[in-house]
Amino acid sequence: MSHIEEGTTNLVFADVPELIGQGNHQALAQHPCLTLLRQAIALVAQQYEGAVTASYQDYWGKAYRTSLGLAICIPRSPHRSPSQALPRGLGVDITSSGQLVFQGDLWGVDTNFCQDVQRAIVQKYIALATLAALRQMGYQVTSEEEAETGRILITGVSYA
Repeated sequence: MSHIEEGTTNLVFADVPELIGQGNHQALAQHPCLTLLRQAIALVAQQYEGAVTASYQDYWGKAYRTSLGLAICIPRSPHRSPSQALPRGLGVDITSSGQLVFQGDLWGVDTNFCQDVQRAIVQKYIALATLAALRQMGYQVTSEEEAETGRILITGVSYA
């Protein structure tokens, strides 16, 4: 059975829909927020021994490409329940209003696992964006992720 579902977030990329509408692939590739988003997706993919792909699939194997050409695929693993995988992938997209959304055929996927992956991507994006902003303001920054809770501790120091 195939049914594409969409999960929304509160993250908004205000200027990205215009670039998507213009088909400006070079500007999208160089956009600093999207660069951080790609990094966040790659970190989560690495965490789950997955991969960043250009599309996701439905139950029948039909490929869907998001306007960003970004998806995360997490294969089944003997270390997790079979339902704790995204073998068909989860697309990452931006709506016409700039909202970050996740799309995928989640048949047979543990809903909590999928939500955990989405939260991890958003959390890592926010951490990377915070680190970049602090660096731009002249702070020396470090980050550390707690293994048990997944919390990310960011420290910024400025010497006057």
